Amino acid sequence: MDIQKLKYFVSVAESLSFTEAAVQHNISQSAISQQISELERQLDTPLIVRNKRPLQLTWAGKILLEESHTLIAASNEALKKIQLASTGMTGYLKIGFLGGIEKVFLPQAVREFRQNYPNIYVSMHQYNWAEINEALMREELDIGFTLSHNLDKFPNLVGKELRSDFLCVAIHCSHPLASQETINVSDLINESFVTFTRKADYLLNDLTYKICSANGFTPNVVNQSRDLSALLFMVEAGLGIMVVPGPVREVASPDLRLIELTNPHSEFNVMVVWNQNNLNASIPVFANHLSSYPVPRN
Repeated sequence: MDIQKLKYFVSVAESLSFTEAAVQHNISQSAISQQISELERQLDTPLIVRNKRPLQLTWAGKILLEESHTLIAASNEALKKIQLASTGMTGYLKIGFLGGIEKVFLPQAVREFRQNYPNIYVSMHQYNWAEINEALMREELDIGFTLSHNLDKFPNLVGKELRSDFLCVAIHCSHPLASQETINVSDLINESFVTFTRKADYLLNDLTYKICSANGFTPNVVNQSRDLSALLFMVEAGLGIMVVPGPVREVASPDLRLIELTNPHSEFNVMVVWNQNNLNASIPVFANHLSSYPVPRN
């Protein structure tokens, strides 16, 4: 049913005059009469008795008038929602996070975003580094926080740099190397390592092997897990050391030290990224909100 024709009908039905209805809508009397006739053909029933003065509604016309306000209100509400959705002001936004690198800024940023955009429903999902990039590629996530290392392996992902940091080695504070300000990977040749399983996070797993290989050795990996907190627990228990992104310091135990690696290519950026093919209009709304939000630098 054409909502505009329905609005013409309501004007005629309430004023019982084609002339007055035409004035209300700033169209000719013949045009509004034609619109009502088309509506009657669509519904296959007469709505107005035209040979009476004033006009009279048929029984079907009276029923339609009773329902029209609800139908028009529902149409206006739907149109409002569509317009809001097209600008990203309403809808759903699935945010992926790693759990460590975002702690210093993301909780407050999301809280303020929800206050500013209450019609956007936000859900948050924790992933490992490789998982979050792949989920963004599949559009299972709308926007996510990740690292710039190896981002070129995911060609559809675009985004913005939030802060810079360094790869670090996580060690217990009692470790002989704990007093150093920086560490070269070559100093770790005799150490035991813990790391993610390759299935859980092949990016960090591969990176650990890559930087060790570049320094002439293969890491002695003694334990693996798919969970960061479990791996840090192993480090705290003295079972090994772990190569981690620097922002992990935000969730690490006070008994652990994260010491920067001095090797080439150890610097990286914390990124907010999304799939450039994802048409969710709330993505740029959140990205712009985050751009105006003060993200602490390393």
